[in-house]
Amino acid sequence: MKWKVLGSAMGLMAASAAAHAQSSVTLYGVIDDGLTFVSNQGGHHAYRMDDSISQGDRFGFRGAEDLGGGLKAIFDLEGGFNPNTGASRQGGLEFGRQAYVGLQSDRFGTLSLGRTYDQMTTTLIRYHSGYWSGIYAFDAGDHDRISGNWLNNVVTYVSPTVRGLHFSAQYAFNSLSATANNYGVAYSLSATYEHGPFSMGAAATSIHDYTVTPGSSLGVSRFLGTNVAFSSQAVVVDRYRTAGVGASYDFGIVGLSGLYTNTRYEKGANASTLQSFNVVLHGNVRPDLVLAGGYGYSKMSPYQWNEFNAVLDYLLSKRTDVYLSANYDKANGGARAVLVTLPISGNDKQLAVRVGIRHKF
Repeated sequence: MKWKVLGSAMGLMAASAAAHAQSSVTLYGVIDDGLTFVSNQGGHHAYRMDDSISQGDRFGFRGAEDLGGGLKAIFDLEGGFNPNTGASRQGGLEFGRQAYVGLQSDRFGTLSLGRTYDQMTTTLIRYHSGYWSGIYAFDAGDHDRISGNWLNNVVTYVSPTVRGLHFSAQYAFNSLSATANNYGVAYSLSATYEHGPFSMGAAATSIHDYTVTPGSSLGVSRFLGTNVAFSSQAVVVDRYRTAGVGASYDFGIVGLSGLYTNTRYEKGANASTLQSFNVVLHGNVRPDLVLAGGYGYSKMSPYQWNEFNAVLDYLLSKRTDVYLSANYDKANGGARAVLVTLPISGNDKQLAVRVGIRHKF
């Protein structure tokens, strides 16, 4: 009897070890912080201790369980935070950056449910200068959602890659408690093709009853017939639609990327379109030194914006780097300058110079 009990216990331990070997949970994150000089912030220059600029600060748990036959159960729980105060980002949500669960098949692709990014960022961010220079570098208030925006209550399907081509599709149900993301239903689609050093991607997102703050994010006085007076006044559009196409080519030491986006707002009988063009040249001066420079142009009649950015990034290790960046925005047509996430300028110009440190774990 003693040997039977011992044998059963050993069998249970072996089964537990086998199950453990087929499952994995990874703790990961990014901490980015630094000092920024802003030439004009509400009419005065400012010195800011700013975080989440090169990348959004985050911590998360990512896991997978091998179910056999090329099928896995997957999940990701990711929260944003401010390292200077300890406060949660994304409106205080515990896992505001991502929270989803799903199934992944080598043959059929991946299906997940929860909260995650739409395809404008998942597919197109790699072609934008903001990928290298940080959040300040994104175009015209990031109204094309390239830097990273979320959909709630979303079903996401990602196909397998076949001969360098794969596509993704998302559908989001009503999210009545989170107007900044998708108050009404939404969908997002994308396709990406890669062949050697060449990559190309296209994406589109449509959201009903979408909230924007054009006065403070674009630096405009009027929007869709409404006087927003350069303020943070919210405007709910009946339908928001954005689409973009980007491409890149890696020449080895140097890489070149370009992106075009077209964003349309509709509210009653009024409609307006914002177009943005962006190009970036990046390269490794040395194996541990990256230099990138980009230019972006945006227009939404009668307003225009010209944005210039550059970054010098020194890699202390594979996980830690220090960087120096500069971003300049020049607005025209009566708009005021405003770099993404910064307070609006008192005039049509805004310069941000930053030194920062980033650590990934």
